Amino acid sequence: MPACENKKAAAYALPRGPRPVEDRRMTLDIQCREDAGYTSTLKGVGTGKQRTGGPIANFNLCENHNELFQQIDMELGQEGWAPSYMGKKPARM
Repeated sequence: MPACENKKAAAYALPRGPRPVEDRRMTLDIQCREDAGYTSTLKGVGTGKQRTGGPIANFNLCENHNELFQQIDMELGQEGWAPSYMGKKPARM
């Protein structure tokens, strides 16, 4: 089973600065050693809160980081950011 790609996904999809991201920065920056259980399709940071021009890529996440990314995505939405999740929510591997 593939390893969790939390560090790579966070750098790709989560903007620096907003409180929901910075409050969890330590957890996001630690290299996770868990097996991935979900595949998430995330949009890159792009330009501005609408993530204009942000490319789309897939990342494998463990259960804990999958839940964390969903929570951060929801909180960023409350601050006016476009969602990073593209299409359906994460798919179980």
